[in-house]
Amino acid sequence: MKERKKFEVIKALSEIMEKFNIFRNILFTVVDIKLPKRGGYLKVYLSIFPEEKKSEFISYFQKIRSTIKNELKKQVFLRHLPSKISFYTSKEFEEAEKVFKILEKIKNEEKSK
Repeated sequence: MKERKKFEVIKALSEIMEKFNIFRNILFTVVDIKLPKRGGYLKVYLSIFPEEKKSEFISYFQKIRSTIKNELKKQVFLRHLPSKISFYTSKEFEEAEKVFKILEKIKNEEKSK
């Protein structure tokens, strides 16, 4: 998928998900998408805060994925439409948080010496 089209799909998905979002106390970002050239599954990777709510958030959007797919069809032209949409949490945020905690621990150990 070309970068321009990918960005267009990410932007449209963000707007659609914001429209159908019933969780006002959860912040989310569409981080990345994966779509095979011939349709298949559209994989949507999300960054969700707070972490404790991510399974509830993902579960809700999995339930309304056909609605989201229909809205996406209206907003973005894709030659081969995905047969299904699946939502996943992005591991990047979690990994960055682990690195940050390790760096904080090292910093605190050096201060205590």
